[in-house]
Amino acid sequence: MEYIGEHLVIGKVGNVFVILSFVFALLASVSYFFAARDNDEAPSWRNIARWSFRIHGFSVFGIVGTLFIMLYNHYFEYEYVWHHSNKEMPMRYILSCFWEGQEGSFLLWTFWHVVIGFVLQRKAKEWEAPVMSVLSLVQAFLASMLLGLFIFGEHRIGSNPFTVLLREHPDYGAIPLFQNADYLKLLDGRGLNPLLQNYWMTIHPPTLFLGFALTIVPFAYAIAGLWKKRYTEWLKPALPWTFFGVSVLGVGILMGGAWAYEALSFGGFWAWDPVENASLVPWLTLVGAAHLMLINKNKGQSLFTAFALAILTFILILYSTFLTRSGILGETSVHAFTDLGMSGQLLIYLLFFLLLGIVLLIVNWKHMPRVQEEESIYSREFWMFVGAIILLVSSFQIMFYTSIPVWNKLFGLKMAPSKNIINFYNSWQLPFAFLVTMLVAIGQYFKFKHTAPKEFVKKISFPVIVSVLLTALFSWLLHYTNFLYILLMFSSIFAAVANFNYITHALGGKIRKAGASVAHIGFGLILLGALVSTSKKEVISRNTSGKSVENLIENMSNNDNILLTQGDTLPMGNYYVAYTGKRFEGINVYFDVDYLTKQNNTYTKEFTLSPLVQTNPRMGNVAEPDTRHFLTYDIYTHVAYAPLESVKQQQEATKDEYTAAKNVSMKKGDTIFSSNAIIIFDSLSTQFDRSEYSIGADDIAVKAHIRVLDIRKKYEATPIFVIHENSVQPIASKVDELGLQFMFWKIDPQDGKIEISVQEKKSNIKDYFVMQAMIFPYINILWIGCIVMAIGTMMAIIERLRRSSSN
Repeated sequence: MEYIGEHLVIGKVGNVFVILSFVFALLASVSYFFAARDNDEAPSWRNIARWSFRIHGFSVFGIVGTLFIMLYNHYFEYEYVWHHSNKEMPMRYILSCFWEGQEGSFLLWTFWHVVIGFVLQRKAKEWEAPVMSVLSLVQAFLASMLLGLFIFGEHRIGSNPFTVLLREHPDYGAIPLFQNADYLKLLDGRGLNPLLQNYWMTIHPPTLFLGFALTIVPFAYAIAGLWKKRYTEWLKPALPWTFFGVSVLGVGILMGGAWAYEALSFGGFWAWDPVENASLVPWLTLVGAAHLMLINKNKGQSLFTAFALAILTFILILYSTFLTRSGILGETSVHAFTDLGMSGQLLIYLLFFLLLGIVLLIVNWKHMPRVQEEESIYSREFWMFVGAIILLVSSFQIMFYTSIPVWNKLFGLKMAPSKNIINFYNSWQLPFAFLVTMLVAIGQYFKFKHTAPKEFVKKISFPVIVSVLLTALFSWLLHYTNFLYILLMFSSIFAAVANFNYITHALGGKIRKAGASVAHIGFGLILLGALVSTSKKEVISRNTSGKSVENLIENMSNNDNILLTQGDTLPMGNYYVAYTGKRFEGINVYFDVDYLTKQNNTYTKEFTLSPLVQTNPRMGNVAEPDTRHFLTYDIYTHVAYAPLESVKQQQEATKDEYTAAKNVSMKKGDTIFSSNAIIIFDSLSTQFDRSEYSIGADDIAVKAHIRVLDIRKKYEATPIFVIHENSVQPIASKVDELGLQFMFWKIDPQDGKIEISVQEKKSNIKDYFVMQAMIFPYINILWIGCIVMAIGTMMAIIERLRRSSSN
């Protein structure tokens, strides 16, 4: 069959770029290897290597451009385009479509390596050949992830977005749609994951992947240093790249926290999700590596550990890739990709570079220069080394428990993660955070080699006193009684105060040289903000509606969730809240809630929040929070439950049309709920005026007295159970004001239960939803800390580059 409208040429172009990318990355690696082996004495190898990498780089740019064209133009004949986009999706999310899938994320990683490689070709000088040989080899492995070739008809190498047509895909090829030659006119895409339809997802992944990509530079320099036996010379050119990686990867992780805070509904910025952990751990080891490299560059100590951490950081990036993309995490992470059959290839990729690093470390260990003099406990390098080891141990704890699915699969175990994962990790990591922030506070007050104890005590005394006083004040104001919380508060404040004092006194206010101290201040503020905002988080959405939410969703509590009915005004925290109705904008359903203050029985509107539900029939609806930011706190709200039938459908119902009857069994005193009222069964009676209801003298008749309450008024319904000539002929009772109708169908004298049915007029049903709201106090301290730490790190990088260029 000849299909109409397919764009097969662009797929062939993209596939050519993929092949060129792989071939020339491999050629560049081999050529750079020979150039490094010959110490650049054979310029032909160097020239071949440079041009090979350039062709590889431009091929990668070609892949990126081709895939963007396919996504932008909705070429749904390609499975990747169909799987990750659709016509309804706003065009601003095309970037998110690009890297939502495994192929796109590998391509993003490869793209950043190309950019880094082009810079290294110009700046690495005598290190170009060995460093670029390593980087090009990594590129060859990454490029192979896009090949999509089968070996021996069974084993696939990579997944190629340009060769897999939807009509040829094993999961979809048999669909009758493809019997139509013009099927593309009938086809729309599956669409983007609702969680990724957020502006943070257009900037967070490229920043994070740039951070991942930057770890290749200290790794490549460390491998090159071991390979060429230049054990200390690699540190100087690698250091600025390492701190740049610390900055970018840190910012990328913090962007992920901001995305979680603004777009996810778990109520916070960090949930210890496995993929969050898998990005945090390499950052921790990279920070440790950077500081150990700094020690060795200045004083010659900790060389082996600096090598090990620089190599380990990149290996952990590869392990994170395996965790995320092998499918082994299953449902334990909202970030994880499904397995595309590349887990074996990923494992080979990981093991190859792990073994390369281990072998080179073992072979060169005895030949590394050593400092015979023992480090003084009063030296800066001693405490920086201790800090790096603490970060390493912290990383091990996080990664060990994150890898529980791996241990289960490897050893046939049935280990289960903790049910309260946040408290579990917090209890482990809080002592590490305390120790690290203490070292951040005191570290710069030590000199290299040795510091006189009296001099150290004299310099540190003022920051200690100020920090103790501030901790005592804040602990009293925040009513802290948890000893570990008080310790972390002290160490975080101490880190900020001590480094500020170091800038003003030890550095004499010379901001140009204060990059490290500024970054340390930011780090202290981040931990302080995280501690206060999470430990003092307050749920304010206690249900005050009088209607229980506990039967709507399993495990939903009236203590945490408030039911808001349109038109009602209810107290919540320091405000009154009034739900004013739904708004439908595309696939988003907004729930507008006014926040009011009350004075002299007069309500004043302060602001409106509109948490939303993003509807997605294929992947499930996703709630997105809305937050009101104040100087000292945030009010964070999200939809916990909502009936999503449209108001328009309700309004189209005929005036007297009732919903289907809902049958319930009740005993005296029992309470049930309609959408707009509380219904209580009070009593039964047989003494009433039968003539009013045309009930015969021989008929059996029992009247039920049912109290019906809304938020303003009390009503009574009196349905009657009647047996006439051995048949039940109940008499309905209506509460017209609320659009309710009751029928009394059955009575059980033995247990005192009656059975009634309740119907509501469709035109009278009030719109409602269930909301959860919480206050995060002083969370702005955390966000300010993020900005300060990023600025400080960049200041340190700029100063280091300035010093390098002047030497």
